[in-house]
Amino acid sequence: MKKKYMMIYEDVKRGILDQTYPVGAQIPDEKTMCEKFSCSRMTVKKAYDMLVMEGLIYRKQGQGSFVLSRDIERPEVEIKERELIGFTKATSGAGRSKVLRFQLIFATEKIAKALNIKPNDPVYDILRVRLIKDRPYVIEQTYMSPTVIPGVTKEVLEGSIYSYIEDELVLRIGAAQKITSADISNDIDHKELGLQDIEPVLVVEQIAFLDNGTPFEYSISRHRYDLFKFSVYSLRR
Repeated sequence: MKKKYMMIYEDVKRGILDQTYPVGAQIPDEKTMCEKFSCSRMTVKKAYDMLVMEGLIYRKQGQGSFVLSRDIERPEVEIKERELIGFTKATSGAGRSKVLRFQLIFATEKIAKALNIKPNDPVYDILRVRLIKDRPYVIEQTYMSPTVIPGVTKEVLEGSIYSYIEDELVLRIGAAQKITSADISNDIDHKELGLQDIEPVLVVEQIAFLDNGTPFEYSISRHRYDLFKFSVYSLRR
């Protein structure tokens, strides 16, 4: 049976997309949704947090949650980062992956903490270059537990891991936590992304979760600085 927070998330998102809740409109408050779905405020908050993460709503302290305008020009790669739908789908099939490394390793303390497993548990160590129309956009280092995501092959990695997870394993992908920073480009950035010594990269560190709260992916992505953008919304309270 579908989790209630996913039911709330999908209900509100559907209302936003079909403009039942137009841009600027206030969506139902937590109390109303608690009564509608017979759930706790924490369940509603979890659903609304996912909508905030996708850039669909924003909160005004003491006033509620409102639909955010999405009429902003965004590059292809930004869309895939704002929506947890996978690289291939976000690029409308124009994206592909070049696998640089695929092996099993023992989880370090940091990887184990991110994936909620024990140190020295086996994990997939995946290094890929993601390309759109054969142009390199990002180098992605990914770690996954084979216990959570079994059966990954090089063929899967050259296509879409997220499609494999949802279509083949029949697991539902939920939300993600991301930390963004800048870094100096290194030797592999120069080789695979075509950057020069003085050019930077945008680094996105991500932990992605299934809809049951299980972390399934820990990744560090290094993006070309000139082909990637984030939109940040600042609100006066």
